[in-house]
Amino acid sequence: MKKLFKPGLLIVGVVFVLAAIFAGIMYFQGESPALPRITPGTQTATPVPAPASSVETGLNRIEERAVDVAFKAEEQVFEFNKIPLYRVTYQNEQPIEVVADGDLAKTLVDKLPAPTSARPAGAAKLEKPKNGFARIVRGELGYAVDKNKTLEALEMSITQNPDAKKLEIGVIMGKTEGKAGFASKVKEMGFNHLIASFSTVHPDHADDEGRNVNLGIAAERIDGLIIPPGGKFSFNKVVGPRTSKYGFKNAGVISQGRVIPGMGGGICQVSTTLYRGILMSGMKIDERHNHSIYDGINYAQRGLDAAVAWGYKDFCFTNNLDIPILLACRSGKGSVELEIYAEKKPFDEVILETRNEVKHPFQVQKKTNSSLKKGEVKIVHPGVNGYSIETYRRITQSGKTKEERLSKDRYQTYSRIEESNN
Repeated sequence: MKKLFKPGLLIVGVVFVLAAIFAGIMYFQGESPALPRITPGTQTATPVPAPASSVETGLNRIEERAVDVAFKAEEQVFEFNKIPLYRVTYQNEQPIEVVADGDLAKTLVDKLPAPTSARPAGAAKLEKPKNGFARIVRGELGYAVDKNKTLEALEMSITQNPDAKKLEIGVIMGKTEGKAGFASKVKEMGFNHLIASFSTVHPDHADDEGRNVNLGIAAERIDGLIIPPGGKFSFNKVVGPRTSKYGFKNAGVISQGRVIPGMGGGICQVSTTLYRGILMSGMKIDERHNHSIYDGINYAQRGLDAAVAWGYKDFCFTNNLDIPILLACRSGKGSVELEIYAEKKPFDEVILETRNEVKHPFQVQKKTNSSLKKGEVKIVHPGVNGYSIETYRRITQSGKTKEERLSKDRYQTYSRIEESNN
């Protein structure tokens, strides 16, 4: 069965002609389509009754459906009666097409009262400069009806139950920042243009609880920062020491060609995501380091990562634009998302390109270990391939293009070491 559900009454081909004929018949009969009378805040809305009607054409029959709709939110039920919500085309008494009034369906969802489980969101606020930067702080998330998902549930109910007299839909709830949330505050302060964005995902560590905690702490400390023209940003200064005192957990870090547990492991994914966004914003990079090896950072492209380590590796940039920028950074399970806003777009185009990549394969070293059993092989180090690569950036502004080499990186090679007693 063909399913259609879009804003407005959707009519395809001959259905449009038939609808016009049907409207004419209704006009000359002195009738008009019923419209719902929906009162905000009530649990029941009863429109003027509109009984199901049908038009036959050849072997097909088109039936207008007026149904009762019940939205269920935990222990509450919100009902709308006799809603002329969709029409069904039948062929040999089998439904072959459902066409819904998308505007009316959206109105039903928009008019849903707030369930008792809902709670309002806190307003975002501007925090005074700290570490040199002002910051928009997100308010506490609220809990409200997810209108898009609830509308999708209504669509599915219509298409799966075209002959039903009553549709029952579960109200889908979700977290929301509300009308006075972060996005509203960003626009209020004039940051109306998204000038760059970037996201990274490390699927192998989506369920790494400690690592996700670390991502969340680092992302939260960057989120909402406003960097003025000439402002200098230091990742280590903003994020702070990676210690348990500040909430950080043990997770994977790179050391001597291996990934081992370490305090604050994983936050290089945040610095790498930020690095890519800053590059795409055309700003000046003051300090940046590639990782010692590439293995273990498959969320990043070679030549475009940014490793950080407290006390000796930092990621720093200067806002050399003539306008302030705002950083919006969020994390999820193994993921980091960054958006950069400004009052205008300060360039025409930014292109990043890596060149001259060379792979440096690892060698195998075999050693004798008499403490092993005869024929036993012990892998002391699995071996890591190395790489060398160059990264360039081209910025086009006012029709003029400037190219710069950003970095020439070398990811180390570690030999595979095998011990045996032959």
